[in-house]
Amino acid sequence: MTIWRYLLPNTLKFRLIMAYITLLMVPLCVAIFYLFQHFESIRQKDMMDQMSERMQQVHVSLTDMMAFAYKANIMLSQDESLIQIMDNPDKYDPLERKKVIESKMFGINNSFFFHQTELYFRFIDRKGNVYTSYAPNGKLSNGLKEMQDWQNKLKSGSHPYRWVADDWNDVNGSQGSKLLSLYTILDDQLRGNFGLARISINIKEWFRSTLKDSPANQDLTIFTGQGEVVLQNKEPAVSRDMMQRIMSARAQEGHFEDERALSLVNYSYLEELDWYVVSQMPLNELQQEIQRLRLIVFLFLTILVIAFVLVTIFLSARMTGPLYVLERSMEEASDKKLNVKISVGKGATDEVRSLGESFNRMIDDVVVLINKLKLEERQKQAVRFQMLLSQMNPHFLLNTLNTVKWMARREKQEAIAGICTSLGFILEASLSSEIELVTLKEEIKLLRSYESIQEFRFRDHFTIHYEMDESVQYALVPRFSLQPLVENSIVHGFDAAKGCCTIWVRVKAEGSELILEVEDNGIGMEEAARRPVRRSGHGIGLSNLKERLQLLFKREGAIEFVSGAEGTLVRVQLPLLIATPYSQEGDSGHVDGFAGGR
Repeated sequence: MTIWRYLLPNTLKFRLIMAYITLLMVPLCVAIFYLFQHFESIRQKDMMDQMSERMQQVHVSLTDMMAFAYKANIMLSQDESLIQIMDNPDKYDPLERKKVIESKMFGINNSFFFHQTELYFRFIDRKGNVYTSYAPNGKLSNGLKEMQDWQNKLKSGSHPYRWVADDWNDVNGSQGSKLLSLYTILDDQLRGNFGLARISINIKEWFRSTLKDSPANQDLTIFTGQGEVVLQNKEPAVSRDMMQRIMSARAQEGHFEDERALSLVNYSYLEELDWYVVSQMPLNELQQEIQRLRLIVFLFLTILVIAFVLVTIFLSARMTGPLYVLERSMEEASDKKLNVKISVGKGATDEVRSLGESFNRMIDDVVVLINKLKLEERQKQAVRFQMLLSQMNPHFLLNTLNTVKWMARREKQEAIAGICTSLGFILEASLSSEIELVTLKEEIKLLRSYESIQEFRFRDHFTIHYEMDESVQYALVPRFSLQPLVENSIVHGFDAAKGCCTIWVRVKAEGSELILEVEDNGIGMEEAARRPVRRSGHGIGLSNLKERLQLLFKREGAIEFVSGAEGTLVRVQLPLLIATPYSQEGDSGHVDGFAGGR
């Protein structure tokens, strides 16, 4: 080891160059060589995935068309007017009957206009009358025997429907000789079986529409479990050996390389139709692509190596000096636990000077941040302690209310027990300081508790009417948002000499907004302002509500006052946020419910 130190320069610059060459350039060359050893299999897998994706699109398209046919059958079998006509066709005029049924078929095709292929409907009622959505090849005859034959076939099967993959094509002017048809008996719970439905897809038209965007070099073939080719986009079809290999695999999907045909093969199985969808792509395109890529990569690698060596030499020379100065200063700072600054000499370069100044600023910022974190931690502990102290008295008051409530019940003072229950519910809600938004249902519950308390105080001087749509009962509103509005109407809006006054609480949704309204028929805001203040306190008021709306919803929350000679309307506008619970059972209790309200 000592001999090598004399033969080779023992400098950081030399070590950086050697490290770059041995740790980066050599592994890079080995990696590229290894990459081309395995690139063919990787690219093959990529092509296989593309083929599989395209084949799955064909698979999904066919499955969607089958689902489309099944949905159309459900829609027609539930059409009451169609059921009445087919159940008792003699009650209707033949031409009118034919016109109505054909319009139903036409409407189904229009409702699913985005599908690639049209559905062909053929209905037979209990009297043997045949109805079609297309012009048939021949004259329509009585189909009673056909319906009875299919009814027996469907009853013997495990499903109330049956797919026929090679059904006869009786559509005039249609391509191909076969249809993919869904046969099912139309029935109703009250009337029983009232006809036969055959909903068909022209499989050749569907195949041509599906392959419009397929790559030109990709071959797609569909064949049956008996080895009969159903559809193909190119000649020749899949060989018998390949069919046998696919069918013997007994897998829903798979892929392999066919060395005899020099192609990649991907297949998928449709169990309900006993069909195989097979995709093929030649391997020669993969080999040509690899050769082109190999040439491009080696040219790029040569340029990269030359540029990299030159840049490495230049950067290593610029880095070694400043790094040495910075390393020595950082070791000193570490030993003194941040109580040090880097001293930059007069002859230092701009890089060293910039590093030194940045390091000194970093030390200052770290010291300030540490002191700030310590101060914030002490403040958090003090706030937490005050919160714990502030929660002791409300919890003590809640327990005391429970005691008074049970004493009142033992003494049969239900009025006192009721007001304790309502006050306990409001107090318990006020303790949940971490919850700012509650459902409208809970907010109405709080308001009813408040109403029951005020009824004891004012004794039939006011009534509250609630108007709320059930669809917004789980809308989110700020906690204690309705109570201060109602309190303002009770305390400031009414004249005791006028007798019983009325308050309306309305909640409704307007588009994406939730509107809360509290209206009274009192003396109005101007008259109330002229009267002396009736009470003072530190409860949740209107100013508090305005501030909370601003904090929670910014510009989306607003409160508006409309006052007249008789009465005041307060309207609160919020964003409509629905939070329907998973289960509406098991509502959490408080004192034990609340009394009062309407």
